[in-house]
Amino acid sequence: MTQNAPRRRRFAWWHELRPLTRRGIRVVLAMVLSAFAAAGFAISTASYEGSVGPHVAEYSTRLNGEIRLDMGPLGALVIDSPLPAGLGVDVLVREIPDQLTASEQDPIAGLTADLNNYSQFMANPQATVDDAARGLIDDALGRWVVTWCVLLMMVALGRLAAHGVLRDAAKSALRQPGVPAVAVALVVVLVVLPLSDLTRSFGTEGRGSPVLDGTPLAEARITGRLATIVDHYGGYVVSAIEENSAFYAEASQNLGEEYRTTSFPLAPPLRPAAEEAEETSAGPDDPDTEAGESGAELDDPDTEAQEGGAELDDPDTEAGESGDAEQDGSGLLHPVFAEEEHDYTTMLMIADLHCNMGMAEVIGAAAELAEADVVLNAGDTVVSGTSVESHCVSAFADGIGSGVPVVVADGNHDSVLTAEQERDRGWQVLDGEVVEVAGVRILGDTDPTLTEIGTGTRPERDETVMQMGNRLRDQACELQEAGDPVDILMVHSPYAGRQSIEAGCVPLTLSGHLHTQMGPMAWGLGVQYISGSTAGAALGQPTIGPLQSQAAMTVIRWDLTTGLPAHYRLIHIEPDASVSLSPWRDFPDQPTEFIDPEDVVTDPDPEVGAEDPQETETGPPAEEGDPGTGDQNLPEDESPSPGPQDEDQD
Repeated sequence: MTQNAPRRRRFAWWHELRPLTRRGIRVVLAMVLSAFAAAGFAISTASYEGSVGPHVAEYSTRLNGEIRLDMGPLGALVIDSPLPAGLGVDVLVREIPDQLTASEQDPIAGLTADLNNYSQFMANPQATVDDAARGLIDDALGRWVVTWCVLLMMVALGRLAAHGVLRDAAKSALRQPGVPAVAVALVVVLVVLPLSDLTRSFGTEGRGSPVLDGTPLAEARITGRLATIVDHYGGYVVSAIEENSAFYAEASQNLGEEYRTTSFPLAPPLRPAAEEAEETSAGPDDPDTEAGESGAELDDPDTEAQEGGAELDDPDTEAGESGDAEQDGSGLLHPVFAEEEHDYTTMLMIADLHCNMGMAEVIGAAAELAEADVVLNAGDTVVSGTSVESHCVSAFADGIGSGVPVVVADGNHDSVLTAEQERDRGWQVLDGEVVEVAGVRILGDTDPTLTEIGTGTRPERDETVMQMGNRLRDQACELQEAGDPVDILMVHSPYAGRQSIEAGCVPLTLSGHLHTQMGPMAWGLGVQYISGSTAGAALGQPTIGPLQSQAAMTVIRWDLTTGLPAHYRLIHIEPDASVSLSPWRDFPDQPTEFIDPEDVVTDPDPEVGAEDPQETETGPPAEEGDPGTGDQNLPEDESPSPGPQDEDQD
């Protein structure tokens, strides 16, 4: 009897490998193939709910190489997608949320708010595009991870069900009558039909509009009534976008030029006379002695600084390398000193942005030029705290960049939704706990009220502004007694900040809300500073398009060695896009005795003049309530007395 020949295998090399090696290769292949399959599913089905102007909008990915903005009955706008691999996006524009319409309270105000939202979108559409792109990417990543895990679990369960011989079980099943047909039908239903819809193109549907020539939408195809609207009003929109972009680009350029051409360095402090005597034969009392590198003698107005060459008795003379000089009531200039052996943190303070997205690039430029270690945002980043205003937060976050941490004390125009949007972009939102950043301990909280355009102000939690101030004061005092003191208290409303400095539990409070700079000034047992609006917000003026009022930012240097504020300088952007950069100034000394706010007298900045309402040395009015928030939930003994109108109702 002849012996049977050995069985010849199709892939002999594969079977020559060790079983463990073959199993490892199969596992890797299963993971890679399932990862690609999961990625294809995730990318083709990603969705995101965002906004287009005041509208809620649903974004979904497609595979037709087109971006389509569907405006419902008005028609649609279609452009070729710049995305790779034939990816496209379908944008379904839906209703305006009820919280924006304000129809039950004031329909006219609601319509005005809608118009402002349209204008904000048109002024910076890229912020909305970037916001949607991030949303779709995040959703696709989430879907990819979930789908990949599901596929791997299905493979593992299949092997377990087939007792480790999944391939043989699959081959056996396919030999059964009707199974191949069912398998083909499943592939058609689950794969072919969805792909055919996702890859469906709108072809040459619609027409172009001549007003879009020379813009990124020049090749766009527009359908329905939307084409007529674009023909009539598209030119205004394009002009507005170009004007807005040009204005803030010029402002950023002017800011950079101001930093390059205006030198206001900080001088090192004068050394003791004994050290001076070691380096020069001239005694410290010699009126003809010239100051060396350490600076000029303060007791002789005719003394010249060798390095800077600035005469201290000439108010028009610019300080040179020896440092900046400040003018006091005597007409003399005194250098602003920086201790050489001390460590400092630089902070850029902004406030009351009110969704003026054009300022985003200017703020980013200021943070870079000032070499800021942290950006402090005193609140009112948006207008009504709605979900569709996420693009405002994203625009500012993109302008500042991810390299600089941002700490924000949300204001009465920000909401719980706004805080979530800010946290999603990496901002640290103050919520009643101490945050330490760049070596500085900051305490604060979000405003307890919410102001929406057309609906007024209402409580957002069971607490008033004054009660929040009292709570933060008690918390700051407890931390001080425990030997873990707070450096800065930052809250949006200055009426919630003064309690802590009156108690002597924090050295500095920072606020916004009033849209007017006040201070810094000694008050109580500390110093209070209220920033002007970084959006150029003023009563009755929208923060849309080029500035209509002065925009303000403040650079603050904090002395980490002493734990006290050291210096500050002001950045002002004017409605003509010009920029002014103030000299460095010393913060007021910490009071050793209580200073009664009623004894504080307005002291206009000598550089700006009494006519400028944006910059004064006075503190907020001494009313017991928060203007614009009313007396909701205030006990009788805390009811606010009459005060000025709230400038936040813009």
